Amino acid sequence: MTFISRAFAFGRSLLADDFGGSQIRLAILIGLSASAVLVLVRVGTAVAAAAH
Repeated sequence: MTFISRAFAFGRSLLADDFGGSQIRLAILIGLSASAVLVLVRVGTAVAAAAH
């Protein structure tokens, strides 16, 4: 299985199981937003380094 199909299967299982799902979804959302912030910081650093 590829990473994408595993992630899709995990997402489907979270949607099918409502018990404790909201906490898990919140944790995933926080993790994804933190990853997005790190990506933006790295891109900003690369752009700043290229500008000099």
